[in-house]
Amino acid sequence: MPRITWSNPHHRALRDRGYALIHGADLTVDPTARATERALADEWNRLEPDRYLKDGASFRKRRYARFRYLPRTRSIQLLAHRPYFQSASANRYAGGIHREVAPLTAASVRNALLNELIRFDFAQFPVPQESLDQPWEVACHQFRTLATAREVGEPTPEGVHRDEIDFGAIHLMDRSNTRGGDSRVHSESGAVLAEFVLADPLDTMLWADRDVLHSVTPTAPVDPGRRATRDILILGYTCSPGLRASD
Repeated sequence: MPRITWSNPHHRALRDRGYALIHGADLTVDPTARATERALADEWNRLEPDRYLKDGASFRKRRYARFRYLPRTRSIQLLAHRPYFQSASANRYAGGIHREVAPLTAASVRNALLNELIRFDFAQFPVPQESLDQPWEVACHQFRTLATAREVGEPTPEGVHRDEIDFGAIHLMDRSNTRGGDSRVHSESGAVLAEFVLADPLDTMLWADRDVLHSVTPTAPVDPGRRATRDILILGYTCSPGLRASD
């Protein structure tokens, strides 16, 4: 397995290997927006239980929203809230159904860092010039994975998968008392191409969803007497010609 080094993401890395990594301290976003990081991270304390976990599990909380992004003008518009859907082939755990997921709070939607990350991440993707003139749908997911001495946390209960998008970004917001939660990038056959830990706030992985698959190993508490938490922001980008602000 190749040794992983952190670097600013760039188009060549995504084209050549399907993923890129950025250390949180090197995330080159507007400092004014970065100043709202703690306010955004605090929103993970207001997530709702995932209603679609199996066998009475309680290892995940979440919220979800859809945005319309126009690359040329860098404008972001919140779209109407809808159930979240993945095909059964993409998500063997909870795919094939329309999942009712709590929407992002108003504070999250207007947070300057969240909006800056939507713009920043897109700028890293090697998209064709003609796609810059099309609207993109951005699926925004807030996840908290929980683990206790009695229950393992499953950041990706669906296993090795793709998200049926064009490009994606995973940002670590916080991680407390957690071991495990190792991010993995896989080839089409499922072989592990890279493995690393998002350990510090805003450590980031970008990926080309059509080129690689991904997964995350289970989590458990370092101190079994306390709950483990792993807070993640996922932004999924899909070029969506014809997508209207009213959709």
